[in-house]
Amino acid sequence: MAQMLDRILDFENMKEAWLETRRHGQAAGVDHWRVSRFQRHWEHHLRTLIDDVRSNRYKPRPLRVFYIPKRHGGRRRLGIPTVRDRVLQRATLQVLGPKLDRKFLSCSYGYRPRRSLFHAVAAILKYRDRELTWVLDADIDDFFSSVDLALLQGLIAQNVRDPQVLHLLQLWLDVGMVDRRRKKGLAQGMPVSPLLSNLYLHEMDWQLVRNRWALVRYADDFIVLTYSRAEAERCQGIVADILAELKLRFEEEKTRITSFDEGFEFLGVAFERDSYAYTWQDKRVEVHGSRGPLWQMWDYFPHQYE
Repeated sequence: MAQMLDRILDFENMKEAWLETRRHGQAAGVDHWRVSRFQRHWEHHLRTLIDDVRSNRYKPRPLRVFYIPKRHGGRRRLGIPTVRDRVLQRATLQVLGPKLDRKFLSCSYGYRPRRSLFHAVAAILKYRDRELTWVLDADIDDFFSSVDLALLQGLIAQNVRDPQVLHLLQLWLDVGMVDRRRKKGLAQGMPVSPLLSNLYLHEMDWQLVRNRWALVRYADDFIVLTYSRAEAERCQGIVADILAELKLRFEEEKTRITSFDEGFEFLGVAFERDSYAYTWQDKRVEVHGSRGPLWQMWDYFPHQYE
């Protein structure tokens, strides 16, 4: 039963998680330890962390919470774990991620290996060329802060059988909880949050895909492409019902029915009629038709997910 935990705590896996944490920057948690301080005796810190988990002494520290401005107004809440907690979360992600990723559908492009905005845009162009030119341009109201933790815990339990790994994930959900009164919210900034957000929204993906709706989702941003406005309106009602099952809802002011003729923007890429445009290295790139320098998007990470 503890096989998954053994793989997580394998020293080589922990070392890889540490190196990945170091690559992601110096940010300190509530203990004020920066990556550079952890690095001085990183091997000792890893072995101590492994021992603490095995002996049930491990307890994650609270998150360091701060806010950054969103691109289109408002603020985004970030919760940063300590370096020690980030390393253990990344070690867990390296083992759990591939297992869950096999479950996810091809319509999901965000936070997944060997997938990027490049693939999402290519899918949109493919659907456009098949004459699915009407679009449900959807926005989930405050997604990360609205995740129902009881629902998420149930989904995790269906996919993780190791009780010790379940316990670790529960600890991180507890420290990352955004609304303690309603037991809601998945903290952005924790390494495990992107994977868990995909697990949560996979419930929407499979319900739409099994009914043959053309869905393109990148994290909590998604569009559904249809042949007519009437179909798009019908889909909007179906999606609203699915979101309600997940205790989510549309952001009404940002959710609309549109078309390629009218134009719309998805993750910083503007689509209109037979063209699309985006900014790359501070230059605007505009492409007509289905062919163009899509390869430039391979490493492009949408601003709101940095």
